[in-house]
Amino acid sequence: MPPEPIGLAVFGAGRIGGVHAANAATLPGARLVGIADLDRPAAERQVRKHGGRVDTIPSFLADERVHAVVIATPTESHAELITRAAAAGKHTFCEKPISLDIPATRAAMAAAKRAGIILQVGFQRRFDDAFLQARRSVESGALGSPRFMRLVGRDHRVPPLAYLKTSGGQFKDQMIHEFDLASWLFEPARVVEVYATGSAIVDPALGEFGDADTTIAALRFDTGALGVIDGSREAVYGYDVRAELVGSKGMIVVGHEHVVNGKLLDATSATPELESFAERFEHAYRAELGGFLEAVSRGERPAVGGSDALEALRLASAATRSFQRGRPVKLSEIADG
Repeated sequence: MPPEPIGLAVFGAGRIGGVHAANAATLPGARLVGIADLDRPAAERQVRKHGGRVDTIPSFLADERVHAVVIATPTESHAELITRAAAAGKHTFCEKPISLDIPATRAAMAAAKRAGIILQVGFQRRFDDAFLQARRSVESGALGSPRFMRLVGRDHRVPPLAYLKTSGGQFKDQMIHEFDLASWLFEPARVVEVYATGSAIVDPALGEFGDADTTIAALRFDTGALGVIDGSREAVYGYDVRAELVGSKGMIVVGHEHVVNGKLLDATSATPELESFAERFEHAYRAELGGFLEAVSRGERPAVGGSDALEALRLASAATRSFQRGRPVKLSEIADG
């Protein structure tokens, strides 16, 4: 007989929650038990599309048919929900970040470890075919000794100001994906120093609460390799995520298919597949949840665990401190915040 499907409950019925619900309902080996959200009509809309039932988080945590949960709620609730899921013995997939706070991140990781549950964090770019190929070029030695990386992360549209005020800032909210990529792509090299700067030029209102919308972070690795990340809250030509890795044997690029030499990319270039992260990484989102299910079924360490999320947060925290203080920040300065 085939193994019993893994029962999943999705916490959060927003856009990313809908992505995970759709995948949970259709991936082999998974069964969508239901969706919980304080916005019950939003949860009901997702259930009508994907099946399962609408219920509360406590009800799902007490349900023996729920083997694992997907946390796609607002960031400030992640650490607490991981701890509650761990106490209930539910394996947990959590959207990034675990928390904006390093001690809270460590506490949630400790709760998961004590309970013996699998905790995977949603850095979906690691499951994208092109980024995987770039990583393999480093791992196999095909790139040679890594020397330099350039990462680009630009959203299509600026999120609502109300969200940005509580997001933790551009480095922890948006650029944390690039920080995770930087750690992973050049592994085992580690970032030891970050210098970051930025401006609020897309929406000057962000500057009023100490945030930025156009930023740069320069990275130094312990091997001497260097990296540059540039981020923006707005790109009128569409969602833009790219990478360039340079080594002693050559170079590999990711995401440059839409870049045409000498051509201006304007608002007319924002085709549906470049609308947002959901379209760009549609297959990666499916692959990462599939990877989580496989880790649960085999009882193995997930591809992206709590320690990976903690390292990305440490880099983002170093960048935030650098931006605020106007100087390079060594990772050794970032212990618990």
